[in-house]
Amino acid sequence: MDSLAARVADTLPDVTSLLVARRGQLAFERYFGIPADEPQDIQSVTKSVLSLLVGVAVERGLLRLDRPVLDGWPEAAALVQDPRWFQVTVEHLLTMTCGLPSEITDPVYDDAWWLNPDPLAFTLAQPLKAAPGTVFHYSNAGTHLLGVLLARVIGQPLETFAWEALLAPLGMPARPWAKDPQGRVWGSGMLQLTPREMLRLAQLVLQQGRWQGHRVVPSAWIQAMTRPRVSGYTFMEGLPQYGWLWWLPGPQEPDGAYATGYGGQYIGVFPHLDLAVTMTGRVQHHPPHRHIIREIASRVETEGQSS
Repeated sequence: MDSLAARVADTLPDVTSLLVARRGQLAFERYFGIPADEPQDIQSVTKSVLSLLVGVAVERGLLRLDRPVLDGWPEAAALVQDPRWFQVTVEHLLTMTCGLPSEITDPVYDDAWWLNPDPLAFTLAQPLKAAPGTVFHYSNAGTHLLGVLLARVIGQPLETFAWEALLAPLGMPARPWAKDPQGRVWGSGMLQLTPREMLRLAQLVLQQGRWQGHRVVPSAWIQAMTRPRVSGYTFMEGLPQYGWLWWLPGPQEPDGAYATGYGGQYIGVFPHLDLAVTMTGRVQHHPPHRHIIREIASRVETEGQSS
């Protein structure tokens, strides 16, 4: 592992931390230019955290996957001009198949959504690009909509629910979470966690939703969340499949699941190896660093096969 740290430091200058846990024990921890206890903007890893929160809400009977997003939400329904919006369900938002444009293939839309004084109203007023459930379009707007819906059905701010239902049970403090112009936290990103806290989330997924003997997220949700649901973008760092706001690798690498974020933010979990890996990077860049995590998992897998 020391050689790995040297290689990261020498060849990957945008990486700021790399942590590895095996069988529940911290096996490797290195920081490159940041303090260990400094919270990092985990970018779109937030989306995968949101999926965990949806799982808790589903278990509590507050949300259903087949629920139409606009059901019982008259003020949101009044903003819609495309009638296909009434077909959009919670699961469509979880799989990014609601029909919204993609931030990747339509950055102009994403900029307009981000800069709008009411991003949620902007989202609902736009016509869909595809029929719900038919096409994968990676969407910040759709995930933000899911976060607003979740806050509505649970009857409290999303940041409060996130802390009470997930972060506090893992021993994490409440921190400021950036909000949109209407005062709603961005469900699509900007949650701040330290690298070790990211590793706790990875370990929670490895342990099927349990932490220190207590159930935090339903095990059935963890299993379903990390199962392939739709084909994603083949050019997205070799992660061709998508679950419920989690990315899944192709067949030529170790089986697992990834939460990814702009700038090199990653959580990688590999249940058959009892392995968790997290990485953070400088947000102003978007380097393809996932190969380091893939190499770590491949090495552990090879060692297991030869032992």
